[in-house]
Amino acid sequence: MSGSGYYASPPALSPARPVRRGRRRLFFVAMLLLTLVACDVLARGYLMLVLPYGSLETLIERQQSAATGAAVSEGASEVIHPYLGWVHNPQLSRAEEMDGREVQTNSLGFRDDGEAVRRRSADVFLLGICGGSVAWNFSWEAESTLRQLLSALPQLQGRRLQIVRLALPGYKQPQQLMALNYVLSLGGEFDAVLNIDGFNDGALSILENARQKTSIAYPRSWHARSLVMTDPRISAEAWRLLTLRAERQQLGRRALQSPLRWLALYQLWWHLRDEESRAELSRLGMQISQSNSGSFLHHGPLPEKESTEEQAVAAAELWIRSSQQMQAVCRGLGIPYLHVLQPNQYVPDSKPFTEYELERCLADGQELQSVTSAAYAELRAAGARAKDRGLAFSDQTGVFSGVTDTLYVDPWCHFNRLGNELLAKAVAGELAKVLAEQR
Repeated sequence: MSGSGYYASPPALSPARPVRRGRRRLFFVAMLLLTLVACDVLARGYLMLVLPYGSLETLIERQQSAATGAAVSEGASEVIHPYLGWVHNPQLSRAEEMDGREVQTNSLGFRDDGEAVRRRSADVFLLGICGGSVAWNFSWEAESTLRQLLSALPQLQGRRLQIVRLALPGYKQPQQLMALNYVLSLGGEFDAVLNIDGFNDGALSILENARQKTSIAYPRSWHARSLVMTDPRISAEAWRLLTLRAERQQLGRRALQSPLRWLALYQLWWHLRDEESRAELSRLGMQISQSNSGSFLHHGPLPEKESTEEQAVAAAELWIRSSQQMQAVCRGLGIPYLHVLQPNQYVPDSKPFTEYELERCLADGQELQSVTSAAYAELRAAGARAKDRGLAFSDQTGVFSGVTDTLYVDPWCHFNRLGNELLAKAVAGELAKVLAEQR
């Protein structure tokens, strides 16, 4: 109370300061939102540059695959098989489109539009196709050509051609032999069997097996594929590998459930984390593979041959013996059999290359070319000798020799639809001869 006997009124507060504070806060929030939007736009642009087809849906598919366990590591959708080395896991493999059809994994682990075990019938001609990726691609892209060319044969009158796919990318002998015997032992039947192979059996037996001290007779890169089977001497490293796969799977599940999953910024964060996990898995896998060097579990009996020439001879001998066994099994059951040596761009003078093929379809280094050339020389010689002894064998390495169109699509012996159709025309003629001989 003042001396004058009344209370002094407090000074009036200016409203300008709270208004300025409110504006600053609003400005801060607006700038924050604009920054987030700008970052999200930049993240989306970056992802569109680095992702296949520039689609964020690719990330969603990867997250789904990781969450289910199908893609927590390379080859996660494959499963070790007691007789065949490996097959696809029908519980994990995703459907893919091939020649306008949705291709699933059947109950035996083969990628086909039907089951592998089928019975002969009066209205269907069952053609089994064995081999690796070239044979598998051929079975789809050349199917209509084969159907058209074979339809005039007496054996196909009133019958529909049905291809049974026992081929899987990466297969090499004796996997083709084992696959045929396995399906036959389960009750499968065939009207004819076509085996198309060569590159995996020769070149990759050397580059990915013998050079890694893995048995030539073992499946391709068995030392890497068999990492899921633990050598007790490296249990700690194997546990770390399993932990990394589990972490990647959990990361995928969280990404699918996150309320931020619609933001490109969040997807970029997940993409970078996932790439880091993949790289660490690869490093650890390489470390385990190196520490496993000499392990019988992962490498089998050590290769006896040291030079490329000796390894090429050993690979060719294994390859042709396996084919002879396939023919013997088929002959015992009255099944016509044809073995085709697939084309390859590293066979000298086998094709005049287009500019695209010169730029995209020849390996940069000389090793793949020199090893493949050496391997194919032995394969062709072994095939010719076996043919003289009664093997139904067709060397198709020169089938593209007069073709000036682009056929090859990569440095690894794969060719496009036109290439498959041209090969089909040659194969159909050879198959017709085999069928005629066994009438």
